[in-house]
Amino acid sequence: MKDSESISRIAKMDIVGMGLSVACAIHCLAAPVLLSTLPLLGIEFVGHEGFESVMIAMIAILAGFTFFKGYRTHGRKGHLALGAFGLLVFLFLRPSVSVALEPYATVLGGSAFVIGHFLNWKWSKPCEECACE
Repeated sequence: MKDSESISRIAKMDIVGMGLSVACAIHCLAAPVLLSTLPLLGIEFVGHEGFESVMIAMIAILAGFTFFKGYRTHGRKGHLALGAFGLLVFLFLRPSVSVALEPYATVLGGSAFVIGHFLNWKWSKPCEECACE
């Protein structure tokens, strides 16, 4: 039996995870273009590699927590595979590709996390037409 409060918490964290993954992708795609204007805006820390590392760590921790909680709720593994794939892209593929291919790797890794969070959110919702509650 699913605990509705636990499911609601997982759903909220998946929504935050989707937002964080999208924000990371936007940051990674926009940072090279905006690097020259960041000091003028007083937000030059956004362009540092350390900031990217912190964002990736936050995404991985949040995804790991929500994906495993979701798996315990619905028992499906697709979102876990997407999360692992996204993490592998961010940790290994993205740092090893040329600067020209980095945006594509970023979109690929970020999309894997967003789709994984979406599936986890969808699968964790209580079903209304069945008696599984």
